[in-house]
Amino acid sequence: MDSTDNRSEFPEVPNSPANDGPSGSPPPPPPPDRQAIPRTSAPPPPIPVYMPPPGVSAGLPRRSVLSGILRFFLMLIFVGSLILNLYLGLIVYNCMMQQREYRSGDKKNKIVLIDLQGTINMNTAEIIRNRLKLAADDKHIKGVILVVNSPGGQVNPSDMINKYINDFITELPEKKIYAAIQQVSASGACWATASVPKIYAQTNSTVGSIGVLYMNFVLENTLKQKLGMDPIVIKSTRSPLKDMGSPFRMPTEEEKQKITQEVDKIHARFVEVISRGRDIPQADVWKLASGDVYDGPEAKGNKLIDEVGYLDDAIDDMAEALHLESPQVIRFYKQPTLKEMLIEKQDTGLNIQQQLEYWAMTPRIQALWLGEH
Repeated sequence: MDSTDNRSEFPEVPNSPANDGPSGSPPPPPPPDRQAIPRTSAPPPPIPVYMPPPGVSAGLPRRSVLSGILRFFLMLIFVGSLILNLYLGLIVYNCMMQQREYRSGDKKNKIVLIDLQGTINMNTAEIIRNRLKLAADDKHIKGVILVVNSPGGQVNPSDMINKYINDFITELPEKKIYAAIQQVSASGACWATASVPKIYAQTNSTVGSIGVLYMNFVLENTLKQKLGMDPIVIKSTRSPLKDMGSPFRMPTEEEKQKITQEVDKIHARFVEVISRGRDIPQADVWKLASGDVYDGPEAKGNKLIDEVGYLDDAIDDMAEALHLESPQVIRFYKQPTLKEMLIEKQDTGLNIQQQLEYWAMTPRIQALWLGEH
C-alpha cells in the first residue's frame, strides 16, 4: 500500500503552529468525534451505610440490669429534687406571707398582733414563743398586742406562755405588750395573760373562770358491752396507784382524794399567778376563783382587765403611749408544715393504739372553761 492510501485511512493530526504548512493557513477543525468533551464536577456516589434494625445498638452492648437500676435511682433523685425545691419555694412564700398588714402605716414603726386562739396546748405555747421572739428581734416592731380568743386548756402550756410574756417584758422594757380580748379569755387564757400590763376586753366578752378541773372518760362498760373487750391491767406490787386515772375502770375513793388534792394545789398556783400579775390581793382573787365568768364591765370592776374596748382601741392607745403617729399594724400567721401543705389529713377510723397514745399525752387536769364559747 502506498503513502497516499495511508493518509486517507488515517486522518492527519493537526500540526502546531510550528508545523503549519508553508502557506501559514490554519489547520482544519478536528472531526466531531475528536472534539473535547467538557468535564462536570459531579459528587462522588454515596458510600453505603449499614443501619441496624430497631432495638439493636450499633456496635454497643445491650443495657444491663445495673444500668436500669442506675436510671431508676437517678429518676428518684430528680423527683426528690423537684419536691424539695417545691417545699423550699413554699417555705419562702410562707415566710413572705407570715406577716399580713392589718392597718397601713409607717413600716419603720410597727405594732404586731399575735393571736392566742383556741384550746391551749403545747403547740400553742410554742407558737406564742416563736412569735414573741420574732417581735423581739425586729427593731421596727415597737409593740405587741395579744389578740385573745381562748377558753383556756392545759395547765403547763398556759404557765409557759405566762413565762414567755414575763421574759419579753423584762428583757425588752422599751417595747410594750397589751392584750385585747375579743370573744373569750377564760381559765388558762387568764393564766397565760395575767402578766400583761394592759388588758382590753369588749363589753360582751367572757372573762374569768379561775379554776381547775379533772376530766377523764371511763370506758369500762362500753368496752365490755359494745365491743366485747375486757382490758387486763397488771401493776407492780409496790405501785398500786400506777393506773390511777385509767379509762378502763372507775377510780377508787383513795384515788379521788389524791386527784382532788392535786387539783387544789394547781388552783392555788392559779390564784397566785392572777394575784401577782394583776396586782390584786390573794384574798380578793379567791373571791373570784369560784369558776364563774364575767363580762367586760364586770371584769374591769374586778380588776381582771384594765379597759373596756375593741382591738382598734388598744392599737390607738398603744400608738399614743409609744408616741407613734401612724404605725403600721401587722399580724403574724402560722406557717404550715410540709405535711399540712402536701398531704391531706385522712381519717383512718378506730385505732385503739393511737387513741391510747393520745389519751396518755393529754393531761386530765386542765384550766379550761367548758361553757358556751
